[in-house]
Amino acid sequence: MMSKKTIRTTKFEASVSEQLPAGRIGARLRAWRRNKNMTLDELALATGLNKSFLSRIEKDAKAPSIATVLKLSRALDIPVALLFGEQVADSDIHLVRTANRQPEEDPVHGYSFVSLSPAGPGRRAEAFLMTPPAHFSEATNAEHSGEESLYVITGRVEVKFADRSVVMGPGDFLQFPGHLVHHVRRVGARATVLIVISRD
Repeated sequence: MMSKKTIRTTKFEASVSEQLPAGRIGARLRAWRRNKNMTLDELALATGLNKSFLSRIEKDAKAPSIATVLKLSRALDIPVALLFGEQVADSDIHLVRTANRQPEEDPVHGYSFVSLSPAGPGRRAEAFLMTPPAHFSEATNAEHSGEESLYVITGRVEVKFADRSVVMGPGDFLQFPGHLVHHVRRVGARATVLIVISRD
C-alpha cells in the first residue's frame, strides 16, 4: 500500500502539464549546458527531448514543464534548484582578494599583469590588471577574437592602433574588436589598467 507521502509525490509528478513561467530558466539552462561542455544535440540525446524544443527553452520562447526540468537536471547532473535560480553553485562566484593576487612580471619588457578570472574552459570573459610597459614592444602587440575593454585605474596610457593612437587617463574607458592589432604603453612612471576580453 502506498503511503500518503508516496501518493502526494505521485500526484505532484502527474501534474506535469503545469508549466513554469517563461523567461526564468532559459539563460540558466544554456549556461549549465555550456559549463558541462554539452551541445544541444547531446542534451537532446541525453534527455530524449527534441533539439528545437530545447533551443526554444534556452531562448525563453517555451516554458518547460516540471517533468522536462527534472529530465534536464538529471542529464546535466545538477540539482533542480540550480535551474530555478534558487541555489547558486560555488563555482559560479569567483572572488580574488587583494592579498591573494599574484602578479606575473616581465622585467625585460617592463610590464606586469594579474589574472583575475578563474582558469578553466567555457569562460566567455577574461579579466586582468595590467601595468603596461613604458614603450611599445612586440611583447604587448595583441590581436585576438571577441571584444576588448580597457578601463584606466591609475596613471595615463596610450593605446596604439594601425592608423591612430588614443591617450587615456584615470576613469577613461575604451572598447574595440579584438581583431584590431593594438599596443598598450604607459605614459609616465606608473599606470594600472583593468582589461576585460569577451570571447565570441
